[in-house]
Formats: sequence, C-alpha cells, structure tokens
Amino acid sequence: MKARPRSPSRRQPPSSGRRPAPLVFDLLVALLALLAAAVAARAAEPNRGLEVKLATILPLGTSGFDRLLELRDAWGKSAGGAVVLKPVSAAHEGERQIVTHLAAGNYKAALLSTVGLSEIDKSVTCLQLIPMQFRDWAEVDHVREKIRGDLEQRLRAKGYEVLFWADAGWVRYFSKTPAVRPADFQRHKLFVWAGEPQQMTILRSLGYQPVSLETDTIPTSLASGMITAVPVPPFLANAMQYTKWVHHMVDLNWVPIVGAAIVRREVWEQVPASLRPGLLAAAATTGERIRARGREEDEQAIVAMKKRGLTVHAVSPEVAAEWQAMAARVYPQIRGRMVPADLFDRVQSEVAAYRASREGATR
Repeated sequence: MKARPRSPSRRQPPSSGRRPAPLVFDLLVALLALLAAAVAARAAEPNRGLEVKLATILPLGTSGFDRLLELRDAWGKSAGGAVVLKPVSAAHEGERQIVTHLAAGNYKAALLSTVGLSEIDKSVTCLQLIPMQFRDWAEVDHVREKIRGDLEQRLRAKGYEVLFWADAGWVRYFSKTPAVRPADFQRHKLFVWAGEPQQMTILRSLGYQPVSLETDTIPTSLASGMITAVPVPPFLANAMQYTKWVHHMVDLNWVPIVGAAIVRREVWEQVPASLRPGLLAAAATTGERIRARGREEDEQAIVAMKKRGLTVHAVSPEVAAEWQAMAARVYPQIRGRMVPADLFDRVQSEVAAYRASREGATR
C-alpha cells in the first residue's frame, strides 16, 4: 500500500528571515499595544512633582505639625504640584537619627532644634546653649535676625538651605521635689539630651548628677527614678504629661529652644528657580506662625499644669542672681567648645547693644 503524499497546501514555506512567524508577530503587536497604552496612561496621570519628605520629632496633632501641613498645602498651591512637601512625624527616632537619615537621603528636609542642627554645624548653638543670655523673646528675635545670614551661610556650606526659623518655648527646670536655687538641683538626677558630652562634663564639674537620655525615654526614666529633674520647655512637659512625676517648676527663663527647617541643597536646586521665592515666602509665614503659637502654648501649658497640681516657684532677684552667677561660671567652658567663639562673642555684643538701645528709648 502506497503512502499518501502530503498536500502541498499544508506545507509551510521556509522563513525568508524578513518577516517573523505569525505567532511571534502577533505577540509583538500585542506588546506594542500594551506599551502604547501604558505611555498614554502615564501621560494622563497628574504630575506628582518633586517629593520633599520633611521629618520632625513633633507628634501628629501638635500645633507645630499642623503648621507643617498648612505649609504642604501652601507649597502645593504655589508650585502647582511641581513640588510636593510631605511632613513626617519621626518622634520615635530622635533628632540625631533624623539627621543621619537626612544625610543618607532618606529624608529630604527636616524641622530640627539646635540639638539636631548642631550635628550638621555648631553655629546655631549660639542661640540656645548660652544660659541666661536672653531675657525675653524680643532679644532672641533681634539677635537671630542680626546673625541669621551668617548662620544660613554656614549651613549652606554643609549642604543645607534654611527654609524658616522657629522656636519652641523657654527651658525651665522641673523636679519631683521642691528645688529653686541652683544648689537645690545638685541632689537631683538631671536629664541631659543625649550626645552632649561637654554639657555632661560641665555639670559634673559643678557638682550635678547629669543623666544622658533621648527625649522619648524621659517618661519611663522619671517613672523609674533614673532621673528626678528635667530642664524642658513647658509645652513639652505638658504635652508629654511629665507632671505625673514632676510637681515643681522654677519660673526662670534658662535658654530658648531654637530651631530651623532645612532642606538638602541638592534637592532645593532641583526646584525650578521661578518657584523658589514663592515657596520661601510660604515657609517664612509658617515660621512666624510656629513661633507665635509656640510662645502662646508655652504660657498656656503652665496654666494647664498648675490646674493639675504643678507648683510654680517664683524667683526673687537674689535667686536670679545666683542662677546668673552659675551661668557666668560656665561661659569659659561653653565658649569655643560648645559654641563657636566668634558667635559666642557676637551674641553677647548684639544683646548688650540691643539692651542699651531699649534703655535709651525709655529715657
């Protein structure tokens, strides 16, 4: 029996090399269609713009964090979506860790106090680490505006642009048992911000018992007795409910808490030059609002804590002189070590000139 020859119509012609086989050709067409659809979808999406993640230790719900959310909205409106500010609460990290992430590029910007800023450049310490230097906010504001150009230039040299300046109340001394004079605190275990070895050395030389901690450990440390006194601004003591453990406060302005919002310079330079003035104007407004509200909250916090049993100890001129004398004793150890010598001298000079002008105006 003879085999049936194959029908010529079923035989596939050999490939010429100029045209893919039908199955491959169909797949290529499908892939091109999908690619075109993806490109069209991307084009239809709104432009997300440059995302600037800004970290702060301020908790969600605080007035300071709310002001950052307002700045986010203001930038969105001013930049038309080309720059997107994203405030992030990193209260669990601490400022030094925020600075580490900032340097690594995990955060693009941050709102920091002098504690964090000094990790980048020591210059800003001149506004916060000279105890008993300022009597009131008018003096702080005057000196800051006089020297801010220099401070901003030094931070710029380290790779950061300042968006705005802020402050957060006066540091006052809180304690578990009554303490008013400087010597009274020698029997207390005194909280000191972590990473301040020079401050630890100074306090020990004066007969104090400093304990170095991050701010997030203050409540548990007070509860356990690891510390018995904390120099912090009233708004923080109130917000974190430190008065569960400390029931006394000295009504004395020790140092102001000063800070600034900064952004990595390489990120700022990605912002179109035409948009920068509007963004900086919105940031300056935010700084003014944070400062104004923070100062109000500082006083309101004291009132609120007094209602919960806090005893506020007034300071007589005699006791104030003792605190001033103690501060003067440590100035030689602060100047050039904790605070750059040139800025230490300039702050003292600016304060003296400002006080002289105020006294002259009242005569």
